[in-house]
Amino acid sequence: MADDKTLVKAVKAGDHKAFEELVRRYQRQIANLIYVRLGNREDVEDIAQEAFIKAYQSLSQYDFEGSFFSWLYKITMNLCVDEIRKRKVRKYLSLDFITEDNLEKSRKSKEHHTPSDEALREEKTEIIRDAINRLSKEYREAIILREYQDMTYNEIADTLQISLEAVKTRIFRARAELKKTLSDYFEERT
Repeated sequence: MADDKTLVKAVKAGDHKAFEELVRRYQRQIANLIYVRLGNREDVEDIAQEAFIKAYQSLSQYDFEGSFFSWLYKITMNLCVDEIRKRKVRKYLSLDFITEDNLEKSRKSKEHHTPSDEALREEKTEIIRDAINRLSKEYREAIILREYQDMTYNEIADTLQISLEAVKTRIFRARAELKKTLSDYFEERT
């Protein structure tokens, strides 16, 4: 299997199938990023498609310095910011991701839970969503990439174009803020 940079070179040489492979590799991650950023399932497909179209059209600007995903991440986040500006409405982050596995798990878990369990789960999700939304942009981005995209610290540093030490600091501080913010809620529930 070819690496990203080899595929990009192939696309630049006219192999459009190579770009299809890049889309397949990153479509779920891009969808998750959009959903996390905007918190609206209806936006995911349109903005993801727009991100890949823009990446394809701008491929001549990709300089091979950073990873292809980092470059695609920036395009996607810029489109999300544009969408927020257009609407002039601040939307909440969501922690639920659009995947068949999670939908199936959700269906199965609902079979074993009472309506009050479901209400508590939804309340917990909303509380966590609000806490993450209150983090600064830098902390929010770092914690989402680490905890919900399962990126390594090095991948986050590459994606955000910051030092490894800055990544560690942001994640540490984000976790500390979340712990402080959420401690009262979770102490009440235990």
